Amino acid sequence: MSVGQSFSLSCIGPRLGRGERGYTLLELLLIIVIMGILGASAIPVMNQSTQARQGASRDEVVRLFEFARGRAMASGVPSGVVVDTNADTLGLVTLSLAGDIVDMVDPVDGGIKFTNLANEYAGVAINSFVNGDGNSGDGTVWFDFRSEPHVRNENSGVFDSVFSQNATMTLSTGTLIVIHSYSGLIEERQ
Repeated sequence: MSVGQSFSLSCIGPRLGRGERGYTLLELLLIIVIMGILGASAIPVMNQSTQARQGASRDEVVRLFEFARGRAMASGVPSGVVVDTNADTLGLVTLSLAGDIVDMVDPVDGGIKFTNLANEYAGVAINSFVNGDGNSGDGTVWFDFRSEPHVRNENSGVFDSVFSQNATMTLSTGTLIVIHSYSGLIEERQ
């Protein structure tokens, strides 16, 4: 633009013809308010999803312990739950006829009964595990035909001792799972 030339708005963008118009400030504010309401209504839905996932993970852990306990009582063969705190996994095991520790197989699909909390329930992990003999970290909770929890040798499967205390598992959701010594009762606490 040289000196003396007038400045035109048409050099900034196309001019709007008759019948064409842009958005008014009021229309833009209305759109922002509507988007805010929609965004705010999505937050409770996301919270419900998180709570459902956390509840499902808690139920899965309790179900696995109860399954092992019930299987031992029904079959008379010791059954247990292997807890791996590093991998956030739980697996069901039992003893073979030879007395070896073997993975429990699901009679319906033939697969090994195994749960990976981190993969199946996003954001859920095992924070801590203390077995009934006082050892923390990884371990196996075994049940006998009387539902009494006990500890076995991790390599040979030979009976070691009954629980001297309750076993506890803490999930990243804040849930505490307690396996009571003597009775084998499985309890969840928030």
